[in-house]
Amino acid sequence: MKMISSRAPLSKLTAGLFCISFLVYLVIINSLEGGQFGRVADPASFSSRMLMNHPASGSGDGSNLHETISNSGVITAIDNMVNQIGAAGSELTETRVKDISNEIAKQIADYVVQRLGKTAPNSNPCFACWKHGNATDLPVIYLVTPTYRRPEQIPDLTRLAQTLLNVPAVHWIVVEDSSSLSPVIASLLKRYGIPHTHLKAQMPEKYKKSKLKPRGVANRNAALDWVRSNCKTGVVYFGDDDNTYDIRLFEEMRYTKKVSMWPVGLVTKVGLSSPVLNSQGVVVDFYDGWIANRKFPVDMAGFAVSVQLVLEKSDAYMPYVPGHEEDGFLKKLDISPADIEPKANRCTQIFVWHTQTKSNTPANRTTATGKRYKGTNIDTLQEWIV
Repeated sequence: MKMISSRAPLSKLTAGLFCISFLVYLVIINSLEGGQFGRVADPASFSSRMLMNHPASGSGDGSNLHETISNSGVITAIDNMVNQIGAAGSELTETRVKDISNEIAKQIADYVVQRLGKTAPNSNPCFACWKHGNATDLPVIYLVTPTYRRPEQIPDLTRLAQTLLNVPAVHWIVVEDSSSLSPVIASLLKRYGIPHTHLKAQMPEKYKKSKLKPRGVANRNAALDWVRSNCKTGVVYFGDDDNTYDIRLFEEMRYTKKVSMWPVGLVTKVGLSSPVLNSQGVVVDFYDGWIANRKFPVDMAGFAVSVQLVLEKSDAYMPYVPGHEEDGFLKKLDISPADIEPKANRCTQIFVWHTQTKSNTPANRTTATGKRYKGTNIDTLQEWIV
């Protein structure tokens, strides 16, 4: 009997939330059919966050959405739900209600986004990226990001995550140079909801004492192993977390047949790394501040490889040779300059920059450990500080 009694309020909660979702659905669809959303300045920027975190009435374009959510029918349904589940007791928490409400809002918003994608005018230069949404017919971009613990790690990953939120059909492979997976990074990946794989791969001990360390090699090779075990089609791109990306770059690389290349800004003292094209658009040389004896003197952010080629060349990995990681890998793929697919308008535009976040010295934790801050939020914040 106790079990039946404890579950009854939750059943009422479920029924109440279902009623709310249905009413909100009707209100939004009616608004959509009646052209209410026609006043949204930029339909391509519409997202579920506009429903879950709608602005106050009168605050610009978002006020239309606020009026929709404030519809009297919806408010009445919410009041009815509150009356029905008021006796739910300790099992019903504010956090639980918010979580369920947000999920309902997200599902409804996703539907509206899908509808707008079929009817909205193409006025945004990046509209093609947005309108695909989670289209399953797009080749998946497997973006490999090696990372290691440092003061700038979380800010850099946050910036990259917010870029990838604008990219459809992407799978983020984040590989830590660590003996264990960081809970902070795991939380970040979960929070943004980007399809991802979280791995770890440490630099071999013999290289750790070298003056020039082959950073990221073990990470990228571990990602290549994962791709070979889990993927059949798509594109592999090595996107470091200290770069800045124009989202157009991802659409450029998406249909790579073998290897595609493009310019990278802020590389070496010459400020640029790029393939050199002749008048026919064929790669005939390379421009880089450090050519050395490399056959392919390119930056890590300057090329993408098809999954099919990675699978075909099963022995292609990056060598533990600082400065020659890209060249060694590309040579293992057994490609020629004729195989290179130049992107970014025949390599005349820059869609990625090696910006590099300013290095910070490790934090001094002495002050934080004092009695003055014991038991406060400062203790919690220390997990974010390096």
